[in-house]
Amino acid sequence: MIFPKGEKRHEDLSTAYTNLPALLSSLKTEGFSGTVEIEFPEIKGIVLLHSGDVINAEARRSSDSRRLTGQEAVRSLLAHSEQKNGLLSIYRWAPEKVSMMANNIQHEILFKGLATEFTRLDRLIMTLREGKHDGFIEIVTKGQRPMGVLFFQGGEPVDLFTTLEVEPEMVDRKMIPTFLENVVKQGAILNVYKSQPKAAAAPVEVKMEDGLKELMPILQDVLSRVERFVDGGSKKGNFIKAFKRALIERAGDYPFLDPFGGEFEYRDGTITFEGEARAKEFAKGIGESLRLALNYLEEEVPKNKTLFLKLRAGIESSLEEKRDQLKRLGVDSVVTSFLQ
Repeated sequence: MIFPKGEKRHEDLSTAYTNLPALLSSLKTEGFSGTVEIEFPEIKGIVLLHSGDVINAEARRSSDSRRLTGQEAVRSLLAHSEQKNGLLSIYRWAPEKVSMMANNIQHEILFKGLATEFTRLDRLIMTLREGKHDGFIEIVTKGQRPMGVLFFQGGEPVDLFTTLEVEPEMVDRKMIPTFLENVVKQGAILNVYKSQPKAAAAPVEVKMEDGLKELMPILQDVLSRVERFVDGGSKKGNFIKAFKRALIERAGDYPFLDPFGGEFEYRDGTITFEGEARAKEFAKGIGESLRLALNYLEEEVPKNKTLFLKLRAGIESSLEEKRDQLKRLGVDSVVTSFLQ
């Protein structure tokens, strides 16, 4: 689904200095209504807020282009929120406009590829009116370039946004007849969708414990430091291999870290977590897995014991700098015991 731009509040905020969960929390506090567009190299999406509540979301992963909606989309977008290479844009909308878009995110296609050469648009709209249709018509050129989206409620056309300008924009309802006349004159392809609003009725909870959000970059830094140190002193990939083995070994106690569970992943220096866990339990699981991984590595390369002594000293020094923060989060004893 193509989304129009609302009143610009912020555009292209870098996630290097903007925390997505904290941003959503702030928007909730002020009762904000609008959209937050989110773009990472691996995933793009949009979150819709009504009076501060996240009421729906849509996302697509670049790897498989699978369309995610609702809670699944929110979780996937939040899982990438600690990455520093993302962009966030915020647009304000009237609450009723947000509701209209949110109620159409979950949808099913009724008719696809109807050409205006062979389909009378006025008769199609009359049929939808008689059926009290809830949904939208997506209008594209013959070359599949988006032209606009016409929304229906109870069979009546209620809103329209066009993509004739640089950015999609909502237009006055009085312009709907004129727009449709131009569509017929130019020739277009129509895709008709039926909405499934019940799936979007309840507010979508933004789940991730505040302490865990703050702790995640610290744990990520520890793992990436260890990986660079180990692989630099031995062979690339050695740390990941040992760490995954340790995660599997500890999966019985910490199922949210199971590499085959789909909730936790550490790759290329970045932690991705789409599950639920308390900060202390998460840190404990990471710490025990890390210690076990280093034990595996020491057994495999016994001649490099000096390497591991230097590694432990370096990580302990790094964690010492974050001692006050770790104490405030209540995980200082857990995290500082990682390498003991």
